[in-house]
Amino acid sequence: MNPSQVFLRPTDAGNPGAPWEALLQMTDGTVQALSPAGLEVLAGQLPAGRLIMLVPGSRVLLTRVEMPTRNSRAMMKALPYALEDQLADDVESLHFVPGARDPDGRLRVAVVSVEDMQAWREALRGQGLEPRLMVPETAVLPTAPDAWTIWLEGSLAWLATAEGDGMAMERDNAAFLLQLHWDETPPERRPERLEIRRHGSALPEDQALERLEPALGIPVARPVAAAGLAAAIVEAWPKSAPFNLASGAFSPRDGLGRWWRPWRPAAALLLALVVVQFIALGWELHTLQAERDRLEREITQVFERTFPGSRVVDPRRQMQSALNSLHQGQGGGPTASGLEALLTVAGPALAAEQGLMIQSLRYQPGRLDLDLHLADLQSLDRLRRQLESNPGWSVEIQSASTREDRVDSRILIRSNES
Repeated sequence: MNPSQVFLRPTDAGNPGAPWEALLQMTDGTVQALSPAGLEVLAGQLPAGRLIMLVPGSRVLLTRVEMPTRNSRAMMKALPYALEDQLADDVESLHFVPGARDPDGRLRVAVVSVEDMQAWREALRGQGLEPRLMVPETAVLPTAPDAWTIWLEGSLAWLATAEGDGMAMERDNAAFLLQLHWDETPPERRPERLEIRRHGSALPEDQALERLEPALGIPVARPVAAAGLAAAIVEAWPKSAPFNLASGAFSPRDGLGRWWRPWRPAAALLLALVVVQFIALGWELHTLQAERDRLEREITQVFERTFPGSRVVDPRRQMQSALNSLHQGQGGGPTASGLEALLTVAGPALAAEQGLMIQSLRYQPGRLDLDLHLADLQSLDRLRRQLESNPGWSVEIQSASTREDRVDSRILIRSNES
């Protein structure tokens, strides 16, 4: 069964290099937890699924602000200055994310350090992970009807006063901050009961919470949770996240992250194949160049045997020019004799055929044997017809063989009178 969502949560809010928790929410709603490990280990274990990061609540401020405008662009410009008096840090160093509005019209806002966002994003992207959502854990803490819930785990505590309202604190300060929040809450908005949920062993500082029960005057339940806070958050995950810190300058990059990671081996293989293809192409070009040089040398040798003593510059053009000169100076009929007569007949047809190369030329009285390279069989047939159009001469194709890029042929031209 494949997970519908994959959750990541750092165990150390200020150190992205510390182990992370990973939880898988399966399609049937069950939750599976992987052993905490570094991102470099988890990246190879996480299956495909929508990736969500639970942002440590101790690094995010959840607050409310009066915001008359509902224009999103104007709102984003005004938010830093509307909250400036509540913040100790320079607004330029903070990332502001608006949420939903309360019934009284106030806007919920999450504020987080830009430096923290950059550190988490770089750590995740360094392993090919790109969360679609980055949600403050304090905005999705498990809650109970008509109750405040305080969760104790490790050295931290989390207080959820209503759905979407929560805060993170040091465990040894939990009793003090709970009492302070109680005192600041109007009596009509105070809960009817308190739940103290603990995961793991009890600590001595928890006794301060025990002593609060008489002062609060409400029933206190003390359940022990079998699973950790992260699993409880995932089990109660809302249909719509109240905040997504992966917005604005920290929006996910399209085509990267979790969807890119499974394709990285295939991309590496494709790159290797491209490199091999380029190497093979380079070798093929080198081989073709060597073959071209060899053929140029053979053409030169044929020209030198045919026209001994001539200065070689461009043997193919020189051969064509010599044949043209012979054609202009001699008749093209059977009354001509000797090599000049044969060249007068064959020269124009040979010169006119594109891609033709003379490999060898052998003359005997009344006949001329030629070894040729031609582009294709159609070229050979066209050459034969052109030569046979001269009265008094016959043409015989003695052999023809087809190769990958040419046709090798031997033809005989002779006088009908011989």
